[in-house]
Amino acid sequence: MPEAQAKKRGVMDRTQDWINKHIVPVMNKITATYWFSIIAESVLYIVPFTMVSAIPSLWNILRKFITTLPDLSVLNTYSFGLIGLFVVFIIPYKVLVKEERQDRALLAGFTGIGAYMLCMNAQVTDEGTVFTMAKFGAGGMFTAMFIGWFVGLMYKKTAHHSFFKDDSPIPDFVKNWFDNIIVIIVALLVGYLLTYVLSIDVFTLVGLLMSPLTGFAQTLPGVILIALIMDVFYFFGISGWVFTSFTSTVQQAALAENMTAAAAGLAPTNIYAFGFTRYTMIGGEGATLALALMLMFSKSKRNKLIGKTTLVPSLLNTNEPLFFSTIVNNPYMFIPVVLQAIILPANTWLWMHFGFASMHTEMFNMYFIPNFISATIYANGDLRNALLVIVNFILSFIIYFPFWKAYDNYLVKEEASQEASIAAKKEAKRAKRAAKRAAKAAAAESATDAPTASTATSPDASNADATDADATKAPDNPEE
Repeated sequence: MPEAQAKKRGVMDRTQDWINKHIVPVMNKITATYWFSIIAESVLYIVPFTMVSAIPSLWNILRKFITTLPDLSVLNTYSFGLIGLFVVFIIPYKVLVKEERQDRALLAGFTGIGAYMLCMNAQVTDEGTVFTMAKFGAGGMFTAMFIGWFVGLMYKKTAHHSFFKDDSPIPDFVKNWFDNIIVIIVALLVGYLLTYVLSIDVFTLVGLLMSPLTGFAQTLPGVILIALIMDVFYFFGISGWVFTSFTSTVQQAALAENMTAAAAGLAPTNIYAFGFTRYTMIGGEGATLALALMLMFSKSKRNKLIGKTTLVPSLLNTNEPLFFSTIVNNPYMFIPVVLQAIILPANTWLWMHFGFASMHTEMFNMYFIPNFISATIYANGDLRNALLVIVNFILSFIIYFPFWKAYDNYLVKEEASQEASIAAKKEAKRAKRAAKRAAKAAAAESATDAPTASTATSPDASNADATDADATKAPDNPEE
């Protein structure tokens, strides 16, 4: 076993070294780039609005049983349904904040909104100007990112330029008006030329440019590849959050299309929609809830302790403590991580493709809710989706079980060896202390006996003393 473990460790160490040398630097460069960080932060800003949309989703399930309840779908329309509008504001705003020009940040965000709405090509009717609401939400996310980037880029180029000198007597807010007016005009003019002069639907154009990626994400190989890349990177300590700006945007846009289709009485078509991870991340990324449960019943003290401390967080889909303590760079866990990243997405895709479970048509962004509950809500109350979660949980249990067992047995032997070593060291220390105590006792006994021997008087010594005394008296009586 130690030789096999050493061999596995050698392979994993070489793999990790290669990833650390070739992959990690590239990923760090990408995530640290100016625009990646801006867009990633912008996507995180909209999370609260996607969570708010969970309220009408839950409410709609109740309305199926209590039909007299009012319809709260309007809350979803003005939260999740406006995230495109929010993103096109946040991106240029964050650019100016990063450039330390907070005085222009709000104007940059407003310019993004204006250019975005101009590109919607609103229709003027006798009743007023008509916008398509779907373009304000997740359906327009990619377009919002593109326009936000374009506006942000122009503001970035002009952020540190001004028509006025520093000692100009003109008030700062007036100078700010004139310094921003050119960027505002250019941004709106570009949108006008594309939409009204060239008759280009910017939303359709961006959708076509992104279609290879968004289309591939809806295929069986697509869902497997996305999960596999995220989980393998996570195994080596790189969190799947790195990919959130892409995966969340694709999923939210797909869910928006499904919701639009369902509202029109049509069948949804996107399998890889928001909430797809409820079937592949049961207990967190890597589907580790089953592993957390196994650890609770481990023979290894270390595993049992980890299981006790991570089971509850895993039930709430928070598994960083478990993953980094048990899975990351652990050669026993590499194969199950890869297997579950292939099998669970594939099984989920097949169930939905063949109609054994429903595609998602509701928004419910509360990842900490147990998966079988949130999956049912995403699927508008279809209990077959909860069954799919249970099936995938069983599959993950089967996948992890033999590798957990082998790992647990290995740790049991390691712990026994460590305990024996510790016991031997303790015994050696006890023996050493006992030897020291014995030596001290012997020394003390010798010290006690020494004065007695020096003060004792022998017969020979008495005779010698008497002889000396006689010799001393001899001159007084020479006759003797």
